Amino acid sequence: MVGRSTRQQQETEALRQRVLNEAEDIFVREGVNRVTMRRIAARIDYAPTVLYRLFTDKNDLMDHLIARGYEGVRDLYAEVLDQAGQDPLETLRQILEVYVTYALEHPNHYCMWFETGQLRRDGQDLKLSHGRLDFVVFQPWLEFISHSIEAGHLPERDPVEVFQILWARVHGLIALRIQHPGFPWMPVSRHLAEVLGFGQVG
Repeated sequence: MVGRSTRQQQETEALRQRVLNEAEDIFVREGVNRVTMRRIAARIDYAPTVLYRLFTDKNDLMDHLIARGYEGVRDLYAEVLDQAGQDPLETLRQILEVYVTYALEHPNHYCMWFETGQLRRDGQDLKLSHGRLDFVVFQPWLEFISHSIEAGHLPERDPVEVFQILWARVHGLIALRIQHPGFPWMPVSRHLAEVLGFGQVG
């Protein structure tokens, strides 16, 4: 039998997820400025005070939405790494492709990452910081860039410099597609292969 406290915890978590789902729906359809605690409360037929028991404020709620987005990318990375072969450059290409695919399928999330995030280097790690939160979404890139250099697939140079080149190209591809959705773009995988030009990043 589920105890009362456990049941309350489950109900609280279910409500938290419902609030996040509604906030994400507003965010995806209308943008971040339209997400308010009062509007979410009205949509789920609760008093706004109930939401403030779950989240400190709108910024706290948006932190959770940002984390959801990064979790989505992380899950896609995990699928690639579970099936990774011996070629680190091919694994890198697949990592970049799922990153691009996720960004294009979740453009508001992607834009928010760059509106609120700050990339920094912490020792050997690359971290994208959002206030109190740090995400290592680019760390697999750096890892397989390094492996590809060691295997002789990429020129011998600082992996972080290679990352900067690849990130600029990938970001440009994503930004253009988000900004001009009606243009007859070539398939994503082909576009990415053309943009990356791995042999020309040295």
